Amino acid sequence: MNRANTMPDAAAPVAARPPREHFWDTLRAVLMLLGIPYHVALSYMAGRQWIVKSGEGVTGFIELARFISLFRMPAFFLIAGYFAAMLLARRAPGTWLEGRFRRLAIPLVTSIVVLVPVMNWFCEISNLPYSQAVASWIDNSSKSGGYWVRHLWFIIVLLYFCCAIAALALWKRDFAQARLPGWADRLVGRHMVIALLMLATVVGLWEALAVEAFYIWGLNTNLIQEILRVDQAIIYAPWFAMGCFLQRSREGVARVMRYSHAVVVLAALAVVLAIITKEMVHPALFRFIETFAALMMTQLLISLAAHLFDRPIPAVQRFTAASFVIYLFHLPLICGLVFAGQYVKLPPLVKALGVMGLTLAISYGAWLLIERSKVLALLFDGGMRPAPVAPAR
Repeated sequence: MNRANTMPDAAAPVAARPPREHFWDTLRAVLMLLGIPYHVALSYMAGRQWIVKSGEGVTGFIELARFISLFRMPAFFLIAGYFAAMLLARRAPGTWLEGRFRRLAIPLVTSIVVLVPVMNWFCEISNLPYSQAVASWIDNSSKSGGYWVRHLWFIIVLLYFCCAIAALALWKRDFAQARLPGWADRLVGRHMVIALLMLATVVGLWEALAVEAFYIWGLNTNLIQEILRVDQAIIYAPWFAMGCFLQRSREGVARVMRYSHAVVVLAALAVVLAIITKEMVHPALFRFIETFAALMMTQLLISLAAHLFDRPIPAVQRFTAASFVIYLFHLPLICGLVFAGQYVKLPPLVKALGVMGLTLAISYGAWLLIERSKVLALLFDGGMRPAPVAPAR
């Protein structure tokens, strides 16, 4: 990155800063909330069984789950990188990192202790008779790292990335003023489709080869993979980095926010190809293919969000504020509701839609209670949030 003197000063008055781009927060929240239909779809896959047993399936839910999984976490980590670079341009690395640990690590520990054991119990009792479920729950709780991490893995990986970029900002003193080199900025801004294809190729090769090496070298152990989630860090590090670089690209940000017919066509082709070939090609080749789908879908989602949500909408802001707590609670709720659904005589699709609606409503209700208690807010949401910082254009 090059130095530039046009970055807003950290001490500049709020009035001098660009207006807040609300759509970034909204899109990040939407990606987290998509965990609800994604995990419900996994629970009701036709002819398949997931961690919780529904005993029935809905045609098309396999494809729905595959579609959501293509872009949800890649886009999330890209946005996380964008916010990290934005905030580190205005806050001291140590102060920012301390806030990240308070915001993420405390809810991580709380959820592992309070929510995950309940979720695991619903999974066991949905699959096994009571006595066997108890034995399996105790055995897995004492041996399996993944049994404790579950849907919270992204917090662990995000903390890795936060530590890495904070260390970079501490080491590189001009990080706050650093910008993308002019030639790269122009390439992204003026030839976005070409830039996306180039990035997809590079990142796709990385994910295909690096993850394959992870398994070849036997690193998929209980500690390295199930607890530390190093494989997930390998997969999503490029996405976090892309978000950081995007935030430091003036022309790139402006261009990514604009809708592109070419990207829509490429996204549709890549998504269909990825869904069709999921179980037909080698995993390394599939990771290469899905990278194209993920990157094209991410740009499309950013452009749509910039068009629809780049203004304060009270109802949307409420769900945006609640999205993290909703995510923490959603999977335990889904597992419990899917288990209970075994005893309800309704069509599977009706059950699945009911589980989605109830999960959203109950988890949102949990947030309403949590935000009213300083102790609960600290435990499940990292406490009070800092004042909003407007993204730099």
